[in-house]
Amino acid sequence: MSAAENAVIAHLRHLVGLTGPSGSEEDIVRAVFRAASGLADRVEVDAFGNVIAVRQATEDARRLILAAHLDEVGFRVRQIGPGGFLRLEKVGGTDDRILPAQRVWVRTEKDRLLGVIGTKSAHLLTDADRGRVVPYPELYVDIGARSADEAAGMGVRVGDPVGFVGDLAELGRDSGRYTGHALDDRAGCAVLLALLERYRDEPPPVTLIVAFTVQEEVGLRGATAVARAHEADVALALDMTAADDTPEVNGGHLRLGQGPTIKVMDFSTLSHPAVRRGLLAAAQEGGIDVQHELLRGIGTDAGALQHTGKGIPAGAVSVANRYTHSPVEVLDERDLEGALELLHQFVRLLPDLDLRFMVLEE
Repeated sequence: MSAAENAVIAHLRHLVGLTGPSGSEEDIVRAVFRAASGLADRVEVDAFGNVIAVRQATEDARRLILAAHLDEVGFRVRQIGPGGFLRLEKVGGTDDRILPAQRVWVRTEKDRLLGVIGTKSAHLLTDADRGRVVPYPELYVDIGARSADEAAGMGVRVGDPVGFVGDLAELGRDSGRYTGHALDDRAGCAVLLALLERYRDEPPPVTLIVAFTVQEEVGLRGATAVARAHEADVALALDMTAADDTPEVNGGHLRLGQGPTIKVMDFSTLSHPAVRRGLLAAAQEGGIDVQHELLRGIGTDAGALQHTGKGIPAGAVSVANRYTHSPVEVLDERDLEGALELLHQFVRLLPDLDLRFMVLEE
């Protein structure tokens, strides 16, 4: 395992241990702000909650926005029932099929409480129950409270954020494949922190505007604010994407361990051809295996960042991730290492990269 891999996994382990559904990213914002503060010329948290770390190059150098999102899919407490059970409202795209019997954190103003999403005991199931997916409005969280007053005494209020429980853990033995909740997109944040570490002692060849964004899972909202506030010449999002290499899918499009992906298209953006050319050149320069992503059912911050100023070349690098938006997402550290190296090579080539959409005949 390389030093760069160690750095990425160390950052990821810390970030995955925190709870931060969209709109409630305070704990993640605090952690990333502290981690980035020694690695950039200035670090700020904007009014929206985005953490912006700027590593300055020379005054006339190109400017690159790199973005990864801090938030995770999760819930808010919608109602505290008379028996102390909590009803939930979704935040982002979770799958009702996987929700019963999950452990969750309920983050109160001063504490984080363990709860479980209840499920009917197997001995009490009817035939109708066995073939039914319970819709999330019928689900509830059990925090051990015996009444609404007792839940309130624990500090629970309507609107409190709720997220999946899960620390980062390696599958099997020495597999290099890790599972955890919120790998989407804390893994991207970890890679960007490791990239900033590479420029701790000497400036990059282009000015890096590294945006750790909020509220991506509910409509790219944080990145939209970044696009309006920061001028740049090019933008890249770093995010996770859905691997389809498991038995029930077996699509063969995106596979773990086969390298980071260069996005071609998704529902939020069509990658700029100059950015794709630059990423392919960076992969060739660094001897990095890459995959090509065409996935209509996903979106990234690149969809918002392309609107920076009057519109700029934008694209995305993704890392294949199994079981997305679940508590047991799985990725391969070799893909994270490849994404880090691909971004590093892209930054190195960017000063001389032709950013025109196309070259017209003179």
